[in-house]
Amino acid sequence: MKEEIDLLGAELERRWYPLPGPKAVYEKEFSVDSSSAYRSLSNGLDFLIVRALMLGTGGYRRPMLRFEAVKGISEYSVASDFERALRELIEVRIVLENIGDVPEGSMVLIDGNLYGRYTHALRELGLEGWHHLPLELLDAMWMLYEECVERGITLVGVSKFSKTRALTSALLPGKAQRARFLDVELLYRRKTGETGYTEPLLLGEYGVDPRVKSLYGSPGKMRASLFGRVPERLHGFAEEVLERVPSFPAIAMFHVIPRENAQPMRVDIPASLIGLDRKISDVTPFQFIEARHVDGVVRQIAEAFGGRDVYNALLYVVDKEVRLSARAVDTVYKSVLGRELGVPIEYDRSTRRFTY
Repeated sequence: MKEEIDLLGAELERRWYPLPGPKAVYEKEFSVDSSSAYRSLSNGLDFLIVRALMLGTGGYRRPMLRFEAVKGISEYSVASDFERALRELIEVRIVLENIGDVPEGSMVLIDGNLYGRYTHALRELGLEGWHHLPLELLDAMWMLYEECVERGITLVGVSKFSKTRALTSALLPGKAQRARFLDVELLYRRKTGETGYTEPLLLGEYGVDPRVKSLYGSPGKMRASLFGRVPERLHGFAEEVLERVPSFPAIAMFHVIPRENAQPMRVDIPASLIGLDRKISDVTPFQFIEARHVDGVVRQIAEAFGGRDVYNALLYVVDKEVRLSARAVDTVYKSVLGRELGVPIEYDRSTRRFTY
């Protein structure tokens, strides 16, 4: 253990950079986040409310709301996957629907990492009638990346905390397939009290299932293998989306400590948005790129840091405003859903116990 952490520490020093000096880079900045709430009904249905919000400098504000009712989900993991996929989808779609309001040269911040959305979406959802939902997410992400390239917009995923081992694994080439230390643990041990950021690491095939890689170029086989329960009417759509997977942009990932003793943040940026024509299928573990490609983003992230809890000013505000309170869910939205369905909404006994 000591030998590994010493080696990691030495490699980290080689790939650690000071924060760039203050300088205005992005004229406009936007932020996106979402929240959700589940309720179980007395008739055996579950309903899910998903709310997204897009905020921007100058008082810009655009909300989005989605209701979905499904047959009661008994498995927690399935319910969690469904909720996560819908939240990730609505976060992408709210940007797409309002992309015309985003000026060239702007930065759009999304809470959470972007690369994980690939790996989550490359398998069908285990919920009847919703097996195709991850494909909708992949399709929307592709469209968003294309729009951002065309319009000169920088899309950035910011995670205030991330339990990944991508950096530590990359710092041990030929030594270990997967490091024993989390990225944040290494940074805590070696960089507490310092500021700076890690050399950007390109993520391509790193987290992609080997089954997926073996099926590149065969969208029909990929669909049958990974999305076998998608209905026949959606086979064409599924294969069209899956055919693009090898061409998705690789993700440039780095960690930044914007102030002394602050918790490291993970930042993801599509390679295509920082001038690199690198696809997922081009990048095998592990490849670093020059820090200059991301110094503008680093500068903006550091400038927007507001303290331990306010890790990013705009993301902090949108997180606070988008949250669904129990009061709103169980009064306003319950009433709206009842009107839409034309029947009174009654929660099941268990839900009533914890709601009222």
